[in-house]
Amino acid sequence: MEKFRVIGCIIAFLILAGISCWATEQSLHLLLPAGWPEVLVWGITIAFFVVASFGTKMIVDTLASPAFIDNRRLKLFGGILLVVFFWLLMSMPTNTHTFFYNDKIGSVITKDIETTNKYLSQIVDRGMSSTMVLDSIGTKMKDAVEEERAHIVRQFNGDEPPYKRGNGEKISEHINNINKILKSSIIQDINNYNSADPAILNKYQVEINKALADALKTHTISTQSVDAAKRQKTRLAALNDSIQDHISTGSLSEAEIRQCEKELKDGYNIISTNKLFVDFDKKSDDETVYTKENVETRTKRMASVIDVFFVDFLQGKYPASFWYYVILSILVDIAAFIFFDIAFKRDENSYN
Repeated sequence: MEKFRVIGCIIAFLILAGISCWATEQSLHLLLPAGWPEVLVWGITIAFFVVASFGTKMIVDTLASPAFIDNRRLKLFGGILLVVFFWLLMSMPTNTHTFFYNDKIGSVITKDIETTNKYLSQIVDRGMSSTMVLDSIGTKMKDAVEEERAHIVRQFNGDEPPYKRGNGEKISEHINNINKILKSSIIQDINNYNSADPAILNKYQVEINKALADALKTHTISTQSVDAAKRQKTRLAALNDSIQDHISTGSLSEAEIRQCEKELKDGYNIISTNKLFVDFDKKSDDETVYTKENVETRTKRMASVIDVFFVDFLQGKYPASFWYYVILSILVDIAAFIFFDIAFKRDENSYN
């Protein structure tokens, strides 16, 4: 009867340990750089779980045995350290991450594509608008130039002090102000000084328009950005159709997720480059996510147990439902440890 009990506990341990090791391997596989042999990741995972199981056995044996045990406190402390490092900091977080990742990755990708396409659409729409869309610096520059231009017109028409018509001294001052703003080189027509010929004013208007247009090129959405945003929207839309089909059938592959990460990152980069022309949702952290120096998509972030568990979860960024995955992970591992301890239970004198 004892033999069947031990065999039953070993089988139960192997089943639960298999589930736990699978979950840990999946999480580590997503975290580690591409190129790591999967068999090596499996080896690390199994070794860590066995060490954690041995740690729980050391704790149980030192606490449960009434007999004398050499270095009882040292063995108890050693067991606790093994459990903390190999289970609490490794197995439990990675298992939680895998359960959470597999359940949520489909909805995260869908939302990521939807949000990215929304901001790409803003770039396309504003870049193709008949009205020039400027960033804050460009807007200030244009307003300042238009103010100086208005002074030139009024001075030329004699509508402001000293109320003398024509190409006079005050016009030179306003032209110089425009040159400082635009870093341009417009020159007053000194050959027709004080002349009231309208052609002179028209010439200034043309030169100001050209200088202003050149200066504003870097403060508006470029044709290249609009074309890139269009292409990326098309790619993401096509990829989204395929992804939705696979999500509905539960067949979303890692290769497809990786492809999605690449296309989303390209979209993030376009948005980051044109961030001054995008109205980010103020109720979310979209602006921070899309404009930080080292762009990381939300889909890519989901693949990292460090970001998901040790950063986002511990900072309270996930709802209380995340605790379900934590508890599930804990229960699977604790059950495996219990069966391991029962199967390999030693007698009272085993530590003597």
